[in-house]
Amino acid sequence: MNGPVRRVTPLTVLADIGPTVQQYLDLGFEAVDTGSPECVGLRAGHTYQLVATKAFMERQFRPWTVALLLNRTTPYIYVQSLDEAKSRLAPVSAVVEQSTVREGTREAVIETDGQYIVLAEKVGAEG
Repeated sequence: MNGPVRRVTPLTVLADIGPTVQQYLDLGFEAVDTGSPECVGLRAGHTYQLVATKAFMERQFRPWTVALLLNRTTPYIYVQSLDEAKSRLAPVSAVVEQSTVREGTREAVIETDGQYIVLAEKVGAEG
């Protein structure tokens, strides 16, 4: 693999995810268990979408960080190494907040030229 990226999944953060999740299910997506009903993974073929509640995200990040992601879809980028990905982006980006979250996943909200992305590394994951 050339670079640290494993895959990109859009992440939508909403106060109430119920109607949005139902819309995806109605379109034929299947739910993927994430371990929390407040963060729903959805899959259709090779297409994925994450939908998370504001409350779920606020257990991992400060409210002001979550406010930057609320009511929008943000790239959620799975990387092999969070540190390497941040280093590659360092000349044109800033880390808004970094957090070690559920089940050993490290995440960082990054701002680059007004766009936000979330980088995620599963600690101990193999390439």
